[in-house]
Amino acid sequence: MSISLYGALRSDTNLNSNSVTYSSPGTQFQISAYTQISITDGVDPSEIAGDNFSNENPNDTSQTLNGEVIAWDYTIEVTDGTNTYRIGVFDYDLNGDGDFDYPTAEQGYFLGFLDGEIPPLNTTLTINGIVENDNGIPADSVVPCFVSGTLIDTPQGPRAIDDLVPGDKVLTMDNGAQAIRWIGCKDVSQRELKMDPKLNPIRIVSGALGHGLPKRDLYLSPQHRVLVRSPIAQRIFGVHETLIAAKKLVDIPGIFVDQEAKSVSYYHMLFDKHEIVFSEGAPSESLYTGREALKAIGAEAREEVMSLFPELCSPEFIPVAARHIPEKGKHVRDLVGRHIKNQKPLLAHT
Repeated sequence: MSISLYGALRSDTNLNSNSVTYSSPGTQFQISAYTQISITDGVDPSEIAGDNFSNENPNDTSQTLNGEVIAWDYTIEVTDGTNTYRIGVFDYDLNGDGDFDYPTAEQGYFLGFLDGEIPPLNTTLTINGIVENDNGIPADSVVPCFVSGTLIDTPQGPRAIDDLVPGDKVLTMDNGAQAIRWIGCKDVSQRELKMDPKLNPIRIVSGALGHGLPKRDLYLSPQHRVLVRSPIAQRIFGVHETLIAAKKLVDIPGIFVDQEAKSVSYYHMLFDKHEIVFSEGAPSESLYTGREALKAIGAEAREEVMSLFPELCSPEFIPVAARHIPEKGKHVRDLVGRHIKNQKPLLAHT
């Protein structure tokens, strides 16, 4: 088991070693990028263990990141002038010597967002002070993921989806770099997730699709389709590649409903036509303009999309899918069952 932490690497902030070691009130910094890491859950999966206050030794050496120990050090409160946020500061044994060297990049290696609140990027944050410094923090207090942190492949390299705007170009599988025509976001609160668990995101663990994909844990809305490429798909559907809703893949090892999400922001990208894009390196679909898909984005967003593509208003309009989309659930269940039984990757080599 692992615990996903959503936040920022210290290398993506302008905090220096002294600032992150002492976190003195009044210290100011900015965060330039979000990222996500997955750590082993250690001895107690309900807690992220801390360190020994006096000598920076980890309390739980089985709580690791890429084989080296990581631990929560303390929690700071910061403000952007209007809002306050709690950030967990994590130390990481980069050189593998068993403790956290002081003061180096091992101090404050990762800043984890707590309590479901995400500070804005590139905004000056001021430290109010250290508010907690004990033996550990509850695992469910750390934001496990916001779909807004998903990295999308672009000609300039991977970019967080929440940084993209209409006009930005995204790499597609079939048509090279294509400009985004519309991008929308639907926020789902913790209360809404509790009232309707079907809204919880589907988590695809790094490598679960096969051949190292996705590169990092990928979180999708349940109906969001991912590309499956395999001889099994060829035998069942008569095509080598097909698009399958993420929720239909939950029996595959490493793919499951994330019941721990505090809240989630689902993003939709629309191009001139349906495209296959790369999210965390894995091929998945852009917004499909079928009637059911458009219902899911909400009335205001739907009106905006239809103003850009008036042909969608026609009763005769039939969208063209980038790949085969199965119509029968039985065939999809057969596909998943055969992949599990034969232990075959969902993404075979081309």
